[in-house]
Amino acid sequence: MNCNQGGAAGAKSSPGDAMNDLRLGAARKRLAESRDEEDAVEGLREIVANLLGCEEIGLFRVNRKTATFQVCWSFGIDLENYDLRRALGDAGVARVMSGECHIDLAARERTSAMPKAQAFVHMRVANQTIAILAILRLLPQKVAFDRFDMELFTLLSDEAAKPLFGRSPHATPETEGPGLTGPGLTV
Repeated sequence: MNCNQGGAAGAKSSPGDAMNDLRLGAARKRLAESRDEEDAVEGLREIVANLLGCEEIGLFRVNRKTATFQVCWSFGIDLENYDLRRALGDAGVARVMSGECHIDLAARERTSAMPKAQAFVHMRVANQTIAILAILRLLPQKVAFDRFDMELFTLLSDEAAKPLFGRSPHATPETEGPGLTGPGLTV
């Protein structure tokens, strides 16, 4: 996974390596042991909230035929005022769709001058992006994404799609049903 980052990631210290490996292992186990799509979504929320320090999350399903994104699930995002395409921009959408993680450490909220980090993580099946995970404003005590977070983004990109969408590795978004259900908003 390639990360396009708008700022520098923190260095990972050796004593923290073991703890980070445990965190990654716990996240991997939580996704793998999901009982169904609803449990996988709750697992995703737990991972992002507890390990990344964020409580504003959106999962957007890619519809390649109409070149749109459908909200599958969100937590803490005002969907009436959020536009994934505008947040990413055309170049960002193209990068994420091609398999890059897009990190923006200098994003600004419309109503506030406070910087807010955000990340857009592609979720892939059979080397094709089927969804984008938007991770918005970090909790106040966390000011940036570090190397562990980048590793967690890779794990989410590589391993979250199957438990979330119940897909076989050979399925494509056009050959199976819609997966998660949501309010049907198109972004």
